Amino acid sequence: MKYRPYLSFSDLALCNLQRRPFRTAGLVILVALMSFVLFGGSLITYSLFSGTDALAKRLGADILIVPQGYDNKVEGILLRGEPSTFYMSDEWLSKIAEVDGVRAVSPQLFVASLNADCCAMPIQLIGFEQSTDFVIEPWIKTVLPGSLADEEIVVGGAISGKVGDTLKFFDRDYRIAAKMEKTGTGFDASIFMNIAAAEMAAADYETAGGAYPPPEGSISSVVVMVEDGFTANEVTRQINSDFHYGKSGIVVVPAKTIINNVSGSLRVLVIFIAALAGLLWILAVLVLAVVFSVMLNERKREFGILRSLGATRRRVSSLIFIESGVISAAGGMAGIFLAALLIIPFRNYIRDLVEIPYIQASAAWFAAMAFGCLLISFAVGPLASLFSVKRMNKNDAYTVIREGGL
Repeated sequence: MKYRPYLSFSDLALCNLQRRPFRTAGLVILVALMSFVLFGGSLITYSLFSGTDALAKRLGADILIVPQGYDNKVEGILLRGEPSTFYMSDEWLSKIAEVDGVRAVSPQLFVASLNADCCAMPIQLIGFEQSTDFVIEPWIKTVLPGSLADEEIVVGGAISGKVGDTLKFFDRDYRIAAKMEKTGTGFDASIFMNIAAAEMAAADYETAGGAYPPPEGSISSVVVMVEDGFTANEVTRQINSDFHYGKSGIVVVPAKTIINNVSGSLRVLVIFIAALAGLLWILAVLVLAVVFSVMLNERKREFGILRSLGATRRRVSSLIFIESGVISAAGGMAGIFLAALLIIPFRNYIRDLVEIPYIQASAAWFAAMAFGCLLISFAVGPLASLFSVKRMNKNDAYTVIREGGL
């Protein structure tokens, strides 16, 4: 080990910080708190935006038709995978197809499994018509090119089980034919089957203790694709006009309404996080500025002696900047580490808490956000010490020593 007969300014800065451990720890904690909110908020916000984008891509349909009073239920299925069972007549399929501006329609059937011995787990079963579907079928084809048999299912990414395993629902065994990647939407906690299998499950649902038997020829929703040249709002108004809005027993839900509801909730959350992070950043700068100002008054003699021994104003200023930089860097890294430690393992809990689709940021984005937040955190200390440094540099060495008490 090479011997150094002198202390560098970096060594001196570290010694000064170690000499006042409680003050140093307090400042590090302050910066860590700011960094925690900044990085944690950025990570959660990005993950929520990713989930909303995934929902928009997976939703596929322009309009959803559901029984009146069940528009909130279908949002719960799509956003959070909340199990629900409801029915409407399949006659609506042909009726909606004849409306001006409708390009394609396809049925879906929702059946909630029961928390009983007859079922592997309480979960949402979604039946769809593979020959006409344009919402679920396109992304199921990425993992299952062929057709689903009546005894086969495709499971969402959050469901336990691998391809080839069997799951029991209403005392029937279904083989897992494929498993989807996680999307951050309610589809992750759903199971997909063909419409014939879903009809059997609906009949089994009532036999196993469900609320009521499905009427003959039942579906749960009609997904609608709008013709080019028409908007979803125009077709929605046309459907409401043709079938007497409020009296038909159905409700028309434009897909953008669901996305906008999610985006509205997300905007409120983003504003809150940004305001909190900004407030803490300003607070950190102000507190550090006060502390460094007090610290400067206490150490005038030390700085004066350094100046009298030949240290330039720039060198003495660098000593303060090094100390503030070390505090900021340590606090920034601590806050980022703590945020990652709390957010990554509890991402599913966070998704359930905010009730918005949530997709964890990739490793590349995670690293980029951590680096950006670390830079912002690192800027706090040097910025806060600027005032103190300028004030100190106004006086010569003799004045500084004299004011320090020598």
